[in-house]
Amino acid sequence: MVNKIRKQLTPRQEGILKAVEGFILERGYAPTIRQVGRLLSIASPSAVFKHLASLEKKGYLTRDGGELRLAGQPAGGARVRVPLAGLVPAGTPKEAFDVSPDSSVDIPDWMVGRRRGNIFCIRVEGKSMIDAFIDDGDTVLLERTNSASSGEMVVGLLEDGSVTLKRLRREEDGRTFLVPENPAYKPFAVENLRVLGRVIGVLRKY
Repeated sequence: MVNKIRKQLTPRQEGILKAVEGFILERGYAPTIRQVGRLLSIASPSAVFKHLASLEKKGYLTRDGGELRLAGQPAGGARVRVPLAGLVPAGTPKEAFDVSPDSSVDIPDWMVGRRRGNIFCIRVEGKSMIDAFIDDGDTVLLERTNSASSGEMVVGLLEDGSVTLKRLRREEDGRTFLVPENPAYKPFAVENLRVLGRVIGVLRKY
């Protein structure tokens, strides 16, 4: 239950809260610490983390199973079933997967919205997206699409038939890169990438 008596925010906290609210409303999932920093030109991830923690303590943000939410955003309620694909590596790309209608996961209705029927889930294997709050074993919710904007997290099918979960980056010179969110992994250039879906949410149990 969220405390209705909220403490006053600093100007910086107000800016961060507005940025987080806008990001969630536009994309359906919370931004990473680095994304918040880029939105507000804050170079230090630890500084962003401290502000987010303060917003949580003051009742403006909450966490449900490790997932950042706006205060008052429903954590439970109605649920829908969406198809579950096999493991998708967030590390070294591996063989392609199939989405089986016989396997499914219950998802909060608010995460699906009007996109119902065009959503599927994957299980993540690996830690290359850990700084985007996507860890080994997490269930990631995706919207089926064959296109995505630079900066979005996608599941991509590579020329050799393997698939991987990474952040898409398109350069002005036309080159396309898949970028991990873990400094232990390096971005790599791809050609003829086929986007299978873009990330719209993450589910996690502790």
